[in-house]
Amino acid sequence: MSAKAELDDGGKTFTLTVGVWFNTYPVEELDDWIAFYHRNRADHPKSLHSYDDTIAALEALKAALKT
Repeated sequence: MSAKAELDDGGKTFTLTVGVWFNTYPVEELDDWIAFYHRNRADHPKSLHSYDDTIAALEALKAALKT
């Protein structure tokens, strides 16, 4: 399933979209969400790679914010 994380206007929030589901979070929570999805992937090995796209999208947003 495709995931994307996009910085919203004003730069204080980001929207995470996975398939048709989406939600908006404060940018200061970005590291917490990255850790959450890494933990889910580790805690639920049967999920295989279902969290990989979400983690990649969140980490790409984090990298973009550093530039």
